[in-house]
Amino acid sequence: MRIILALLLCLMLSAYAYAAVVDASTAEAAFLGGDFPAAREAFAALVEQFRTASKDSNDFRVYREAAYLYDRLADCCFTQRDWEALKLYADGLVVVSVSERNLADEQLSGALMSGIAYATASYLSERLDESVRFSSLMQLKRSICLVLVDSHGEGEQGQGAITLYQRLAAAMRGILAVEDGAYELDINALDANLDEMESILTALEELSNIDVLWEKYPPQGRTTDETPGDSPAT
Repeated sequence: MRIILALLLCLMLSAYAYAAVVDASTAEAAFLGGDFPAAREAFAALVEQFRTASKDSNDFRVYREAAYLYDRLADCCFTQRDWEALKLYADGLVVVSVSERNLADEQLSGALMSGIAYATASYLSERLDESVRFSSLMQLKRSICLVLVDSHGEGEQGQGAITLYQRLAAAMRGILAVEDGAYELDINALDANLDEMESILTALEELSNIDVLWEKYPPQGRTTDETPGDSPAT
């Protein structure tokens, strides 16, 4: 019954604008203005604020807000060639995106077991599909980050990874939008950019053995049963 009530609450909340946990408007303005040192400092402070704030762990947009904060920090670190910090925030991206995916899977499973209405189950199925796609996108970004960490951004691998990071960032600008302080995934835009995503993945696999790098550099923080703010990526 508690799961069902949480699902219904999640559905009701989806009809309203999301109330962001933190106000990132100043940090976002610095980021868009190209002042990456100031943006990094501001977003880092927001992550700490986000970590300690009260959050609804049953609302997927909380996880998307955490992903937005970590992603902006990752991009700031990339511009400063701070590869170790880049990995830390990429870890945060993976943790929260996988956590969102786990939440969506749990909610759908609970709905199906309870015999909830078809419309609700259909909505939750779509949510799970979107969260899987979002998580895959974040894992692709972290994979590129691992090549940068391992190569220190140097040599053929390092330069190749820099180029791929820039290509992915450009593609993500058309796929992800910041709405009400959280990331919103445009599925149609993602589908339209699948060729570019596959091209980036193919080039990345030719550049380095990604499976080996994931084993060598496991994410810091759990990737299951995680709530936004528990990741150590600060």
